[in-house]
Amino acid sequence: MYQHNGVCFEFPESWEVVDDDGDDIIRAITVECPNEGYYSMDIYNSEQAPSIDNYIERSLKYFTKELPFGFKIIDKPTRSVEKLISHNSEFEGIKLEFTVRTLFRQKVKYINRYFRVSSNTKTSLISGQYLVEHSSESEAGFDKIVSSYSLA
Repeated sequence: MYQHNGVCFEFPESWEVVDDDGDDIIRAITVECPNEGYYSMDIYNSEQAPSIDNYIERSLKYFTKELPFGFKIIDKPTRSVEKLISHNSEFEGIKLEFTVRTLFRQKVKYINRYFRVSSNTKTSLISGQYLVEHSSESEAGFDKIVSSYSLA
């Protein structure tokens, strides 16, 4: 379990919180898992938080910019709405699936998931990115983070 400065969530034992830092606008907590999954909680004062659509757009731009030379997203991401229910609360999020072509023309399928969670004064945008081939383990861990997430 992670619990620090008003943020609390559970995650699988084999996963690791690798970063928790921030500035006046955003606090970012990053979690990694052994299968190369990447998860983040970006925490804003509620009045400064972007919409989930803006957050997704920025996330995809950053992902595209960080791709190695010769890698390219080759299809428009498919988008679906997701719902998670935990402790009598319902969380609604967005799931994107897309394919990246590598330098050697290999195709790699990714899933990116996004949820928005708010408290009285703070808003978190929680995202997860992982390969489709690791989806069962990654989705279970990500669901654990989102369903246990609390923000003071």
